[in-house]
Amino acid sequence: MKKIFMIICLFVLVILLLEFFPNLKGEYIMTDKLYISEMMASNYATIKDDDGDYSDYIEIYNGYNNSISLKNYYLSDSEFETNKWSFPDIEIQGHEYLIVYASGKDKCDLESRICHTNFKLSSKGEVLTLTDNNGNIISKITYPKMDTDVSFSYKDRQYILFNDGTPGKKNKGEKFKTSNIDYSKIKINEYMTDNKRSYYDLYGNYFDWVELYNDSEQDITLKNMFITDNESNLKKFKIKETIISKKGYLIVHMPGKKVGFDEGIYTDFGLSSDDKKIIISDGKKIIDEVEIVELKQDVSYGKKNDRWQYFTTPTPGYENNTSSFDGIGGKNGNA
Repeated sequence: MKKIFMIICLFVLVILLLEFFPNLKGEYIMTDKLYISEMMASNYATIKDDDGDYSDYIEIYNGYNNSISLKNYYLSDSEFETNKWSFPDIEIQGHEYLIVYASGKDKCDLESRICHTNFKLSSKGEVLTLTDNNGNIISKITYPKMDTDVSFSYKDRQYILFNDGTPGKKNKGEKFKTSNIDYSKIKINEYMTDNKRSYYDLYGNYFDWVELYNDSEQDITLKNMFITDNESNLKKFKIKETIISKKGYLIVHMPGKKVGFDEGIYTDFGLSSDDKKIIISDGKKIIDEVEIVELKQDVSYGKKNDRWQYFTTPTPGYENNTSSFDGIGGKNGNA
């Protein structure tokens, strides 16, 4: 009888350890009913806040059937100062996902139920806690370094990095995998700033364009890569996930406005000779860049034999193998 009692006690202790204590990863959930269900510390294109900004966010899930008042509950990015930001008198409904923006704006609209913390999240990784109105930490995450638009979400009783966030929805999607691809092989190969009749897209439009080249022996999937004309804003436009085949080319159309086409890549900003540079980056560091030169109508500027040349017969999507010039009206680059 004593042996059975000890086994029961040991079983209960194991359950308590699983439910109430942090695991080896530093994750902690008091119950599976009210907890931090998702967070994103580098939000570039996943969700906009009420000001139109791409603020980082924290998602809270209420697994109870009844609503819960979050008054005097706290969120914090420190396990030693857990009362950093206090929820106002706001309710989270049963089985509801509530988004809180970690923007540092420190405000809350009770009518729209949109709140902003007084702290921001670090994409380098840190601790995130949810504390109840009795001062107990009921959910804690020690999240790792976060790539752009990658979420850290609770699924199958564990926190997992996902390729995409699902704010306000059930967590699902593909698990994030660190890429070993050498993105330095992606190069800017040719561009045009005044395209009037030399090259049109699938929809018949003559937009300016930039050509990227994959100078490697393997296909490369572009994910979390950006193009910009401003080195102080490396995340100006995110290139949608696409594949450049080995030794292949990709055209980025530059219409200067949102066009909403299904096929192809179209930036929401234009290309101009008044700009200084074209830059591709991973959002943090520059992968390749080229200075923008003044170009005449329907003349492109491209790389040929490791030199930048002018082309009166552009070759978007193909090797730059037509006649080239050091300058318009200057010496032929092939001479």
